[in-house]
Amino acid sequence: MRKSLFIIPLVALMGLASCSKDAGPDRAEIDPSKSSFNVGILQYAPADALETARLSFKAALSGSPLVAGKQINYIEKFSFVKDVDDVTYAKSLVASCDIMLGIATPSAIHLKNERDEAGKKQPILFTAVTDPVDAKLAKAFPHHDGSVTGTSDDNPVESQVKLIKKCMPHKEASQIRFGIFYTNSESNSAVQARRAKAAALSEGLSAANIFDEPCTSIADLQAKCTSLCNKIDVLYIPTDNLCASNMNIIKPILDNAHVLCIVGEEGMLNGGHITYSVSYNYLGTRAGEMAAEIISGTKQTHEIDIEKSLDEDDWNKVYNSSNIEDAQLGFTIPADVLADFTDVSID
Repeated sequence: MRKSLFIIPLVALMGLASCSKDAGPDRAEIDPSKSSFNVGILQYAPADALETARLSFKAALSGSPLVAGKQINYIEKFSFVKDVDDVTYAKSLVASCDIMLGIATPSAIHLKNERDEAGKKQPILFTAVTDPVDAKLAKAFPHHDGSVTGTSDDNPVESQVKLIKKCMPHKEASQIRFGIFYTNSESNSAVQARRAKAAALSEGLSAANIFDEPCTSIADLQAKCTSLCNKIDVLYIPTDNLCASNMNIIKPILDNAHVLCIVGEEGMLNGGHITYSVSYNYLGTRAGEMAAEIISGTKQTHEIDIEKSLDEDDWNKVYNSSNIEDAQLGFTIPADVLADFTDVSID
């Protein structure tokens, strides 16, 4: 009796050990000997930055000598910040494409989830993803050793927040009322919001004067942003897809509240005021070059490191003087600060 009682748990343990066995490395599969490839592109929002990344990706891939003689067929889907459409389009692309690009964090996540759910192995690239590890697109940065790679638009949040004191030297840091506005359903935005708050505290701003007030969707964006701007001096908006796509709604709120607005990237200066921005042309181009390497068989996905562009020499330092004038801030940004920036309102 004792022997049989011992055998049963041992068998169960052996079964558990079998179930937990390593499934092996995460490897993408593509046939580089083919002459024609379907390249799926899923873009989450119509924001200028994402458009730039998409066009740069296509130009770099189609123009690469690595794919000379191969036919590249682009299948492009646009979700317009609707997750339900993003999932539907992701399913469609997974079913018909040899390799795929997700532009912005939600689209990259949905492509990976739908591919894995379908049991497929196509290479997936991403661009305009702030934190691919937090988004569970990769296990590590930059050496991910997996089937998903690409370029991150992790932007210089800490340097952007430092612009507060540079632009407002007339006011004590502890007296500056600082707001952070973003969409709480976008994981990339939440990551940046946390970093922005920590950076503001390190710059001497008071915790009592830092207001973190996210919106949930386009339905409450205007009301939430208005409420926040009515109690602050300066607003920070990270590279949030919903906000970036609706800066035309946010701009009049800034004007009415006379609030300075620091944004996460230069495409948002159609409503915002000033930023240090990574180059989405560069990020899209590098993703396109990665795709060419994979399609040609020059490299496999797991051999291509994830890239960021956080070298200050590569940043676009830009502001919009017209928007600043419209906001009637009640103070002037020092000329020696703006001397290091390019005015995007001047053609």
